[in-house]
Amino acid sequence: MSTWPRAVLFDFDGVIVNSEPLHFLAFHETLTEYGIELTETEYYNELLGVSDRDAIRHIFATHAKPLEPRVALAVFVRKSRVMMNLIEQRRFQALPGVEAFVRGLWRNYPLAICSGGLRDEIEAMLLGVSLRDCFDVIVAAEDVSVGKPDPTGYKLAMNQLAAHHHIKLSPADCLIVEDAPPVVTAVRAAGFKTLAVASSVPAERFTDADSVVKSLRAAEVLEKLPGLKFTD
Repeated sequence: MSTWPRAVLFDFDGVIVNSEPLHFLAFHETLTEYGIELTETEYYNELLGVSDRDAIRHIFATHAKPLEPRVALAVFVRKSRVMMNLIEQRRFQALPGVEAFVRGLWRNYPLAICSGGLRDEIEAMLLGVSLRDCFDVIVAAEDVSVGKPDPTGYKLAMNQLAAHHHIKLSPADCLIVEDAPPVVTAVRAAGFKTLAVASSVPAERFTDADSVVKSLRAAEVLEKLPGLKFTD
């Protein structure tokens, strides 16, 4: 393996697949039943990278709606069902360049996913874009007590990847690929190097990223990170 990075950790929604519009649609449909009109601007400005449970708490608080535990659970379950229905309809695809890029890295580095999404959703979409075999570790919303932007999930993914490959990894050894500016800021503060993908928000919002690309097309990424070991 190259000296750096020794591992690559990916976010999922908006990085691997174009699933952010699905999450917005699922939240919008669900929340309408509770008298909340979630806008696309609100979703993309405030909820990228946030787990469903944290997103629900945030939305109800910002819309000044009371949130009893039974209501929170009902919203969570309903949104998950709508999301899985959209996935089953194949309303998603891999983002431009992702399939070739992931497989080009997979031949050279250990890869992991750390997502605020639910494991069933991640697994279903990974299978749908034929990339499940590339990732040795998946850390989903269910695996952490504190969600993004907190870096706990990425640290867990790093440690699980290190154990799986019988190697030592520190944040400085890892490249994180993310599309949420608050997450980029948090993980960089924790010592990780970051590659921001401006697939969901404008590139200028990534003020703390080490590098920013508009897509994961290999030529674009390698122009920013020429030392990255990539196999066609």
